[in-house]
Amino acid sequence: MKRGLSAAEIAACPDAARPVLARYGAGEISAEVAVMQLLLASGGMAPLTECLKALAAMAPGNSAVLALQQIASADLSGAAALVESGLARERAGSLAAIRDQFDRAVAIAPEAAVALYSLDSAATLDRATAELVARLDQWQLLGPEVAALDIGCGIGRLEAALAPRLRAITGIDVSPGMIAEAQRRCAGLANVDFAVCDGAGLAAFAGRRFDVILAVDAFPYLVAADPALAERHVADAAQLLSKGGALAILNYSYRGDLDADRHAVADLSRRYGFAVLRNGTRNFTLWDGATFLLRKEP
Repeated sequence: MKRGLSAAEIAACPDAARPVLARYGAGEISAEVAVMQLLLASGGMAPLTECLKALAAMAPGNSAVLALQQIASADLSGAAALVESGLARERAGSLAAIRDQFDRAVAIAPEAAVALYSLDSAATLDRATAELVARLDQWQLLGPEVAALDIGCGIGRLEAALAPRLRAITGIDVSPGMIAEAQRRCAGLANVDFAVCDGAGLAAFAGRRFDVILAVDAFPYLVAADPALAERHVADAAQLLSKGGALAILNYSYRGDLDADRHAVADLSRRYGFAVLRNGTRNFTLWDGATFLLRKEP
């Protein structure tokens, strides 16, 4: 079977879809992320289907196209509903607007609300979560004595996965709807707790100490709302972390400029006493998130 995509084949789809297909054809993103980005680029399920039909007609038997079609043939109604309603994009503006966005999204499609590339598939989200946990383990961030704080915990997928690997983990989110779903999913896990936060910073945890602070796809919303909010979270993390503790920011922004994100994170690290261990590295196969791993200096 043929692999990759030619320029002529990519040209069969609308202009908005072509950069996504070029990245996918070059092996830069997974089929799941490609379908997500095509759904966003096309604006809905019907135009996505038409794009893939045109692509298949231009590239019959192409295994890369067949993989996209297979994923798109599943029930994507939840993810499509988020895209078509405008709930799948980060928004500049108030924290109240972000809170409302996620309250509405989690009521429609919980898995897609926390990670759109899951396309609202629990199995796909579980795969992505397992890969994330494996990387955290590889980076030596887990252990039976470790206490963690998870910023933007969503539906509690990391709490459920990490509870057996940590002493304790606290998940926070601006969305009461997300927290309610996380509490339901993690009921009975004695070392897990959740709280609705205000999104303005981590001052509510003053006096507590954490060994690891995680932020998975949370900072892009802070940056979009106000970059000062992202800085406040880094400054507060420096106060809450034990010496040698780690701050793992997985995706700093969605602005599409990784060099700018690297510069911003390096600058924040210098100002708040962090050593940069990973500055925008790509460490996942299913998800295209960028890793910023910071260590609090002694």
